[in-house]
Amino acid sequence: MKKSKVDQMIDNLEVCIDFLGLNDEQTGEVLAATNQLGVNVEYFCHEFMEKSDIELHNPDYLNIALFNAMYWEF
Repeated sequence: MKKSKVDQMIDNLEVCIDFLGLNDEQTGEVLAATNQLGVNVEYFCHEFMEKSDIELHNPDYLNIALFNAMYWEF
């Protein structure tokens, strides 16, 4: 049985807050992204947000300036 939009939104918010521990801004970003893709948050997390040792919001991860300094020194 398909869930109502209200029930699905409640489930999405629960996943964002309880499972992922997101703040209000991050929750809004995830909800906007999943809405644009047409999927629910739980599906999105299980398919595209695998847990790993790499932090998702690490400012130094793939830092292009650091990469250039390491490999393209002039």
